[in-house]
Amino acid sequence: MRHLILLATAAALSTCSVGQTVSAQPEPVEIVNLEQHLWTTMAEGNFATVRSLFTKDFIEVDDHIQAVDALLINLKHCKLESYELLDLQVRILSSDSAMTAYHVVNTFNCGTADKPQRNNYDNNSTTVWIRQPGTSKWQAQAHTETPVKP
Repeated sequence: MRHLILLATAAALSTCSVGQTVSAQPEPVEIVNLEQHLWTTMAEGNFATVRSLFTKDFIEVDDHIQAVDALLINLKHCKLESYELLDLQVRILSSDSAMTAYHVVNTFNCGTADKPQRNNYDNNSTTVWIRQPGTSKWQAQAHTETPVKP
């Protein structure tokens, strides 16, 4: 009798898992690489790749709130010249979501080659990353920046 119950339970479990995809927990290093890749592509000015790293409903919160299109317009007008990500930490929120928190020091040039207008920033930032359903593709859904107080 006990064997029949175990067999019935095993059969039920195997049929429950058919057709369901269970995503593996991401490794923190995978999320660190995503964050670094995002900053690198922004610095390189590769806007098609930058755009592909954000969800359609991405939102950024700093001194104002903006969607992905506004962020891309700003990146086209102000070139990211340098950046340094410090104390980067990862929190795995679920098998399909993670958050980074870090200190970032960066410089944007919003001027021209003959009249540079450099803006230096020192912020604490967070990014929420989500894996698109049924894929292995990760995208940033939200990003915040808070100035570090001197």
